[in-house]
Amino acid sequence: MTERRLKWLMLALWIVVTIAASVSPILRHENNFEIFRSASTRFAAGQDLYAASRQHFDLFKYTPTAALLFAPFAALPFAFGVLVWNAVNAATLYQALGRLLSSRDAMIAGAIVLPEMFGSLQSAQSNVLIAGLIILTFTELERRHDLRAALAVCAGTIIKIFPLAAASFALFCDKRRRFAMWCAAIGAAILLAPIAFHGPSWMLHQYDDWILVQRVDSGDPGFSFMALMRLWLGVDWPSWPQQLAGALALVAPIIFLNECRADHTWRLRYVASLLIFCVIFNHQSEGPSFVIALAGIGIWFALARRTWPEWLALVFVLVFTVLASSSLMPRPIRAKLFDVRFKTVPVLVVWIILQVKLWATQCSVSHSIHAVHATAVDHS
Repeated sequence: MTERRLKWLMLALWIVVTIAASVSPILRHENNFEIFRSASTRFAAGQDLYAASRQHFDLFKYTPTAALLFAPFAALPFAFGVLVWNAVNAATLYQALGRLLSSRDAMIAGAIVLPEMFGSLQSAQSNVLIAGLIILTFTELERRHDLRAALAVCAGTIIKIFPLAAASFALFCDKRRRFAMWCAAIGAAILLAPIAFHGPSWMLHQYDDWILVQRVDSGDPGFSFMALMRLWLGVDWPSWPQQLAGALALVAPIIFLNECRADHTWRLRYVASLLIFCVIFNHQSEGPSFVIALAGIGIWFALARRTWPEWLALVFVLVFTVLASSSLMPRPIRAKLFDVRFKTVPVLVVWIILQVKLWATQCSVSHSIHAVHATAVDHS
């Protein structure tokens, strides 16, 4: 197929999936979307954003500014608001993959992430948006659009904290200081925006409550690597040392393999690794969060040579991460896999493969450099 037809086919699939995924949350009056709407309404009234409500069985967990930014969706009728919200999520990821990869590779990555995107949109959550914003941070830095990249990373971070990891993409850039200055300016403006509506005392009280909510949530390791350690090894280690170890493993190739930074494919693999890292080392990860990791796996597989071990790893992900959590899997098996958090395991395997690949690339680059030097010496 031509590049043009591939783009139209991918766009058509994205639209169909977005509309189809929006039907269920509209019909059941999705609780997540109701919480977002309620928080936006409370923000407008200057009320406590994080107070428990009898109408909803969960709390608002995003920042006060996120409640402000959700106002346009809250102002719409419920059904139309869900559809527009899901469309913004899906369009952001679609645009991000299109800017990151060629049309053919974007089609491959999109096909892999599409089933998980469908499930995430059915919950009307922000995970699809977050995946797109993380990728856009990289693509805009690659194009030296520092302001756009800063907007993307700050927008993601103001919703959920972990997209801040995308700031590490600046390590690939020469003019990191300018990007850092844009991030500081935009981040401060976004964080302090509630002051313009309700004053500093109300804002500080809301941020105190928000931090308290984060602390309460930190006790549940979710579907993370830390959960696997707790459930499978019977240890109750704090999350932060394991998260720190994962973060060091993530950024170590960037720090020690300077010569690889110039390789565009190598940088794309790091993007894929970071997307997966943001899920498996996130103590608040849940089922819908895995669309972020699947975006990374889609990028990984689009760049791969697609030998049988890579196909085997992909099938492992599709069966035990995507299929196992869907209604297509028999309920007893699904419940058992849920109890042991097995959904995380295939994703963790691919992340390890990616990290090995990042280090292995150093060897081939290093050898090729030595070979060039040796040839030059021989000719001299």
